[in-house]
Amino acid sequence: MQKDRCVIKDINSKYPLNINRFVLILIIILYLFSTINSNGFHHPDEHFQLIEFAGLKAGWNTGDDLAWEYDAQIRPALQPYLALGVFKLAGLFGIKDPFILATLLRGLTAVFSILSVLFFISCFKPSIKNRYHPVLIVLSFFIWFFPSINVRFSSETWSGLCLLISVGLVELNRQSKLRYFIIGVLFGLSFEFRFQTALAIAGIILWLICIRKNSFREILYIFWGSILIVALCTALDSLFYGQFVFTPYNYFRVNIIENVSSHYGTAPWYAYITSILIAPNFLIGAVILLSFTILLVYDYKNIILWAIIPFIVFHSVIPHKELRFLFPLINFVPFLLVYAYQQTIDRIKKKNFLEIFFNSVLLAMLCINLGGLAMMLFKPAGNGSVNLIHYISRKYGDTGSLAIYSLKNNNLYISSNSEGLNANFYIPDNLILKDITTEFLTNPEPNQLVVLSKGHYTERALLEKNGYKMEKPGIPAWIMELNKFYGVFNEAAVPILYTQENDYERD
Repeated sequence: MQKDRCVIKDINSKYPLNINRFVLILIIILYLFSTINSNGFHHPDEHFQLIEFAGLKAGWNTGDDLAWEYDAQIRPALQPYLALGVFKLAGLFGIKDPFILATLLRGLTAVFSILSVLFFISCFKPSIKNRYHPVLIVLSFFIWFFPSINVRFSSETWSGLCLLISVGLVELNRQSKLRYFIIGVLFGLSFEFRFQTALAIAGIILWLICIRKNSFREILYIFWGSILIVALCTALDSLFYGQFVFTPYNYFRVNIIENVSSHYGTAPWYAYITSILIAPNFLIGAVILLSFTILLVYDYKNIILWAIIPFIVFHSVIPHKELRFLFPLINFVPFLLVYAYQQTIDRIKKKNFLEIFFNSVLLAMLCINLGGLAMMLFKPAGNGSVNLIHYISRKYGDTGSLAIYSLKNNNLYISSNSEGLNANFYIPDNLILKDITTEFLTNPEPNQLVVLSKGHYTERALLEKNGYKMEKPGIPAWIMELNKFYGVFNEAAVPILYTQENDYERD
């Protein structure tokens, strides 16, 4: 039905259309804030294996400038080519500023995210009672860490959004060859953006066979849609690397068989359970895990469970673990929360006490969420390095040679997490990088630009003793104060610009 296809219109007679429009406008505004303010990258892979890979074809990089994954030929070229297309299109309008180009990538992701989530909600709307529809919409867009993740031009975000749409199409359950083919195409895209989503896709295929009882012919249409995308992306990969290459196999061989990923750290099997419990804030994390358990007990045939379980189980077995590996699944969480609440409340006869308890928990979650949302809407990505690069470029970029002093292996423009790779995308032609020495700290040259991390207390004290003052931190001070509660980033790693002529800007 038409009314089931639209989330914004006629959600409930209690929620008139003008309120729904207000919510949609608010969603757009918040995601716009996050798009603009979330400059930089949360993890080096997001930059060095996407934007810098695009730079190989754009002309600012050579193969020697790229991460080791380029020589290993394990990264798909789909997203770098997508970034390259955005850069080329922007160039037609004279846009070459790297900070604007990166913002365009986040803006494209934000639009994709909003449309994908709205589509998913519309598909699963019949599973949720009318009185909970507004709650589902609010949770889907306003959980405090959602906007900052859903605007990231990262493999995790784009893969997760394609997976989200595909699950929505499966839920529609309309008998159409084209629909099954499109589901396959989305599966293929989700896989090519991030190979690990094959685990969730396999779970969904099993659900279609075992629970939905789809015919072999319908599964075959999904298969052909996926094969088409994988074949096209293999052609893109071969074009990118200059020879025939099948990156999914290379990735599996290097990271699973040869276990190279473990060189970047290992964690016990239960690390993801701990991360889910702690990372969103303990109360919110506990509610997420409880909701998952409730759904497992009351509705183990639910398609979302069949997508989530194999994904998390396999990732738990692999020694190398990172919280970002779970990001492809985050947009399923709001449905998980609302559906689990609905399943529970419908089975309780004496609801008064339970509703009071749930409402108290929800109020506490709301307070936690508001603070986190305010922080993340204005927080630069990562430790604020790119945000500080942007500030320096804007204020000092046109002053002839741009000399910046920093400690060795702790430079804004070089990622120590990625084997000392240069962020060439952001490096201007007039940049001169200089190492801070003990002599410089005890007898510094006047009127220089000096960058030190907040955790370098000894070096900062020496510099301040010799007349330098804090001018600009990579992350505003008020966000660093809030972070003491939310623990999103390592405060000691936040870079600070020191100069002699400018007082520290109070943010």
